[in-house]
Amino acid sequence: MEFWRVLNYHSAAADPSANGHPLYIRPRQGPGRIDDPDRDYLVLYVGDSPEGAIAEAFGSYSTWRPEVLDPPPGTPAGTVKALVKYEGDPAILDLDDPGVLQDWSLRPSSVVSRDRQSTQQWARSMYDTGDYAGLSWWSVYEPRWASYGLWDVSSLSVMGRPEVLTLSHPAVQDAAALIRRVIS
Repeated sequence: MEFWRVLNYHSAAADPSANGHPLYIRPRQGPGRIDDPDRDYLVLYVGDSPEGAIAEAFGSYSTWRPEVLDPPPGTPAGTVKALVKYEGDPAILDLDDPGVLQDWSLRPSSVVSRDRQSTQQWARSMYDTGDYAGLSWWSVYEPRWASYGLWDVSSLSVMGRPEVLTLSHPAVQDAAALIRRVIS
């Protein structure tokens, strides 16, 4: 399987524990759909396409200006927004499958709910089975795109070098067009 992510990339980040590495997972989590408020596990959020990952990263902005690509304060100097590709075959529980939803007594609206206490509770139950490396669901920006939350990234390999993102990057242009965002 292929996965994609927009990250704050730093070329000097040598291992996954370093902020800026493609496999770095931010330790301060909590507001994400399947985050663990008890911090027993961390989640790497990725998409199934470059456009989907970009939409998830920047979709909350109605207009995409150059500052959308600025790394957050506190990141090492030289950090850039980049698109990274991974390959791997983690065991994924597909929440876009009606049978899976039925097995877990979930409704589609429960999956995309903004009630994080609820989503994190069912995610924790799924994690606790030990059967899955993560979950997938449909993107809020385009249902044909899948979003993934992975709590086990051991099967992922980084493919190539991360691509520095610009507003003229083809995947940024395509994502903006598909979710109707203005680039200026």
